Amino acid sequence: MTDGGRRVPGADDGRPPRDGQLLHPIGEAARLTGVSRENLRVWERERLISPRRTPGGHRLYSGDDLRRLREIARLRRTERLNAAAIRRELGPAEAGLPEPPIGPAFDLGARLRAMRTERGWSLADVAARCGLSVSFLSAVERGQSSIAVGNLFKLADAYGTTVPGLSPDYRADHRRVLHPQDRPRYVAAAGRVVIEDLITRPGALEAQRIEIHPGGGAEEPYAHPGEEIIYVLSGQLTFWIEEAERYLLEAGDSLFFGSTQPHRWWNESEMTTTVLWINVPVVEGTGDDSDRRASARWRLADHTHDKGDHGG
Repeated sequence: MTDGGRRVPGADDGRPPRDGQLLHPIGEAARLTGVSRENLRVWERERLISPRRTPGGHRLYSGDDLRRLREIARLRRTERLNAAAIRRELGPAEAGLPEPPIGPAFDLGARLRAMRTERGWSLADVAARCGLSVSFLSAVERGQSSIAVGNLFKLADAYGTTVPGLSPDYRADHRRVLHPQDRPRYVAAAGRVVIEDLITRPGALEAQRIEIHPGGGAEEPYAHPGEEIIYVLSGQLTFWIEEAERYLLEAGDSLFFGSTQPHRWWNESEMTTTVLWINVPVVEGTGDDSDRRASARWRLADHTHDKGDHGG
């Protein structure tokens, strides 16, 4: 397969190009459409575009894909439409192909609304706890806006639970041993981020196994009280702290940081990355010059019955 007279590495997978068209790698597609590579990946996660993949996992875009990308950019820019509205406007990204998993099987907006009303909170109360706008939270509850991974963590912290704890089926459990099939899990970012709780006993410590597929991650920085350490079990993960620090973490690497520092992470590789992520969610403040480690407060034992102020 060629691109402008050049051979596209890994493009031959035994099938002809869609409709006989040339296929463009992601960098060329970004240049031709004026859309950044990261936006191309985000729009794929939002099921707005469905590029072809080589056996090695590289994205390839047809001429039809490029035309669709330009129209998506126009609808975003001039019509201010969200992902759901654009899907309704343009139709499926590609008819006849199975769509990737898009997240929880339940209605997240309805679940968040139920959690909020159970606590007697207003949207403004939640906004104050998680730093998200009232209008955005309202759109999420009505199912009119998708939600990024970082914002899921903000909401979970505001409600005193974990991201898997946002599921209506989640229940606190006092078991010491948790088998893989029993781990609460949440599938986010169109299936590219899978978060599993390793601890279901109420307490101060959170531990999670997070599986990050290529092109998955938390694209927007987020912060919350606490301290965190991550250990890369396999693959690679690019990690930013306050945008000033950038780390390429590989299998065997660990990273410790204060959760109050805005951070984001992304799997820029072509392989799936698995990370052990440990967090003490809420830490009583001590000065940066103190040698004394802070003490932690417990997260909620049963978040469905809390009426008090336990926000992050």
